[in-house]
Amino acid sequence: MHHKHIIIIILILVSAKINCQSLSPAKTFNGHSEMIMSIEQSPDQKYILSGSEDDKAILWDTDGSRIIEINEHLRSVNDVTFSPDGKHFITAGSDQTFIIWSINGKKIKTVNADDIYVKTVEYSSDGKYILSGGGDNTAKLWTSEGELIRKFIGHECTIYQASFSPDDERIILASCDKSFSIWSVEGDKLQHQVHHQSGVSAASYSPDGKFYLTASFDKTAILWDFNLNIVTEFKGHTDEISQAEFSPDGRSIMTASEDGTVKLWDLEGKLIRTIGIPNTIDYKSATFSRDGKYLIIGSNECNIEFWTL
Repeated sequence: MHHKHIIIIILILVSAKINCQSLSPAKTFNGHSEMIMSIEQSPDQKYILSGSEDDKAILWDTDGSRIIEINEHLRSVNDVTFSPDGKHFITAGSDQTFIIWSINGKKIKTVNADDIYVKTVEYSSDGKYILSGGGDNTAKLWTSEGELIRKFIGHECTIYQASFSPDDERIILASCDKSFSIWSVEGDKLQHQVHHQSGVSAASYSPDGKFYLTASFDKTAILWDFNLNIVTEFKGHTDEISQAEFSPDGRSIMTASEDGTVKLWDLEGKLIRTIGIPNTIDYKSATFSRDGKYLIIGSNECNIEFWTL
């Protein structure tokens, strides 16, 4: 009987430990003073890059030490991204510009990229091109040196996300006009889809290029096949979804919402995990680590959190 009680106590303690771990991030970075708008991990997993409404971008090492603090933008830093080889990164802001940097913090070029603000920026997988989008309702294709190649005109509201396909032959655009569109990189509009009941906040390709993922201010995310048939609808958030992304292996997705939670789903729509406490924190940015072992999350509490998956 005595041994039975000991076993029960041990099980309770183990259970409590697991629950505590599930309610706390593995590590937290502190350094911003306002909402974190974008986070990305470098291809070699040595660095984290963040952008914030405090007008700053910060390059961190994996222990949370600030390596470089960038104060060049005059307004909010809305997006950040690394080049595929990890030798450069870009910061994009509400001051109408994106800036190309070397990994050591040397400014290479400031690009006047939008008439209102730059919301999204991304490198092609071969590193030869840059794709941006923003408040003037257009997306733009640039050389990696920041020279304009062409514009993608067709939306009636801000471009919230612009993403390359894995083979760099197509792009997908998400807009607050309730639609998303698919284009060839040569500038031909291939498809235009209106389905969400509110603005589309995120749109991207699966790692194998066979599916699309969109998310919306209507609180839903949708998985589409290549022909734009709906595969799965993800419902469970109680406020706008600000970010959605495939895991590196393409087997799951995450959605970050202003309802204070980040949710992990399988592709059939089954909820795997919820991170956060509803209605306490506003999550604007989240991404998978390159190895898929963590969710890296930014919030209006100005912290960057690493959650073990």
